[in-house]
Amino acid sequence: MARIAWYQEKIGAYDQQVWEKSLEQGMACKPKRSGHVKPDLIDVDLVRGSTFGKAKPDSPWTALTRKGLVRVLLFPFFFQWWIQVTSRSISTCILVLYFMQVAAAMLYVEVPAAIASEQLGPMCLMLLLGTVHCQIVSTESNRSPSVSPVSSSSTSPARRRRLRKGKGLKRTEGQVNDRDTELQPWQLEENQRLYRSEERRESSGGAKDTKVNPREVEHLRTEGSRPASDTDDTMWEDLLQGPDSASTGSSDSEGRYCPGLTLPPSTTLSSDDENLQQGQLSWLQACHPSRDRVSAIIWEQGECKKADMSVLEISGIILTRVKVVEQGMGYLALGGLVTATLVLLPFGFRLAQRLDMTRLSSLSLAELAVMAVGPPDAKTYAFLFITTVERLCLTGLFFFMMCVAERTYKQRLVFAKLFNHITSARKAKKSEIPHFRLKNVQNIKMWLSLRSFLKRRGPQRSVDVIVSSIFLLALSIAFILCTQLLKSHHTFLDSETNWELMVWGSSLILFLLRLATLGSETNCKYSNVSVLLTEQINLYLKMEKKPNKKENLNIVNNVLKLATKLMKELDTPFRLLGLTVNPLIYNITRVVILSAVSAVVSDLLGFNIRLWKIKP
Repeated sequence: MARIAWYQEKIGAYDQQVWEKSLEQGMACKPKRSGHVKPDLIDVDLVRGSTFGKAKPDSPWTALTRKGLVRVLLFPFFFQWWIQVTSRSISTCILVLYFMQVAAAMLYVEVPAAIASEQLGPMCLMLLLGTVHCQIVSTESNRSPSVSPVSSSSTSPARRRRLRKGKGLKRTEGQVNDRDTELQPWQLEENQRLYRSEERRESSGGAKDTKVNPREVEHLRTEGSRPASDTDDTMWEDLLQGPDSASTGSSDSEGRYCPGLTLPPSTTLSSDDENLQQGQLSWLQACHPSRDRVSAIIWEQGECKKADMSVLEISGIILTRVKVVEQGMGYLALGGLVTATLVLLPFGFRLAQRLDMTRLSSLSLAELAVMAVGPPDAKTYAFLFITTVERLCLTGLFFFMMCVAERTYKQRLVFAKLFNHITSARKAKKSEIPHFRLKNVQNIKMWLSLRSFLKRRGPQRSVDVIVSSIFLLALSIAFILCTQLLKSHHTFLDSETNWELMVWGSSLILFLLRLATLGSETNCKYSNVSVLLTEQINLYLKMEKKPNKKENLNIVNNVLKLATKLMKELDTPFRLLGLTVNPLIYNITRVVILSAVSAVVSDLLGFNIRLWKIKP
């Protein structure tokens, strides 16, 4: 790459004119003065949703796929790495499955009744699951110890007070409190909030024993026991605390370490990461609770009250409402049903091939079992036992992973629904969330900030990796089935592999349709401009009642119109029915899969159909 860049500059020098050379020299010699970015203004990333960025891997997906395949194929040599990214018990179970897979590969040669799909199916599933997990945890190397999601320890409020007054939270050069570096993100935030409150009740009263608000203690207890919902948005809630928190962590006279805002001395960030965090912090400081707040209406025990709330506080209330929504078990049950079907399919296929329906009433259960399993043979039974266990564990794990993606998409939809309820008094009261109108420019800015923040809540890239893997697997199965139909459609149902692929394809299509529906509804909720149009009508109603404020209300009305246009222009990313898909995957779908389906349909109907030319 360096030689290419050098040659590019070399040949480009022959095209330069005098004015171009003088312009470059003039820019290099031009005097510069210090400047700053105004944090009270918004960027286009705020409306697009990329302001609250997520952790991304340094390597491209091709390199991550290659590393994942190597770490699965050579699993025993990377056993310690797998322990770090999962756990010792899970890694041990996968290691047992790995050696069982090796044993099944050795037995496959010696068992004549073995079918290739029974051996290759679990092997491909293990490779796929391992590669997907490697891509999900690929951001862990970029994460500082203070925001690492590996540890799940928690500390009580009394313990934190003792540590704070003792030597637990004090650090010397090159030392960090291990307890704080192992906390989860919400505990760091509450820990930091508790520190600030203690420093205020000490500065005013000077009491020896600092009293803590019982609500904060109860909140810490309940929040400390819940599992981590995402490994990506660990930094934003701390940054939203604003500059006073940053100064607390950096200029403490007692030398305390404030988690989440200042890095330990042993932790270093690259210049790119520091510049990125500084740029993001400059905008997030504009959403600091002491600066940008919105006067919102809240309902407590049926009474309507007003409170000045920030983006973080409103999103916290919405997050609480999202977590109390009951999640259905339908798709988890569907995954279990498909797993059981795929596990029992080889035995059912053998039984269907060997069973004589005329003698069904005279056959015993033992004879039916022999037909399904085969004649007594140690190697055959060992091979069937290993492949059955492999199918059960790996297939169940794969459908469990798909259920995680479905639950995440459903939570995104609930976030979007509650966000639409904010500007509606009736719906906000019913959903028990804050309510405010877009009656001034500041409220519009807060509304856009909240919209961007909620769109980025929860797992993002990790779930997209799972969905892309499901989509790729469905494409591969569809391509194989179309090929088999074109090859021999008369004997298509005589193959156990084809039956297995049809079960896989049908279940994957059901999950993909579910994800596509949820993604489409979520996209429509966030792109719904009816909220902005309703607020414009409200502004006109205010103009009639208060003609003296017509000029200010016109300004707000114009801002609402601009926000509507900007949302329409930016909320059109590359999606397939709201489902995030890589453009490469989309092109493969159109060219390869639709071509194969077109060939099958054309062969059955007798005339040519070109489905890849149909635009979505």
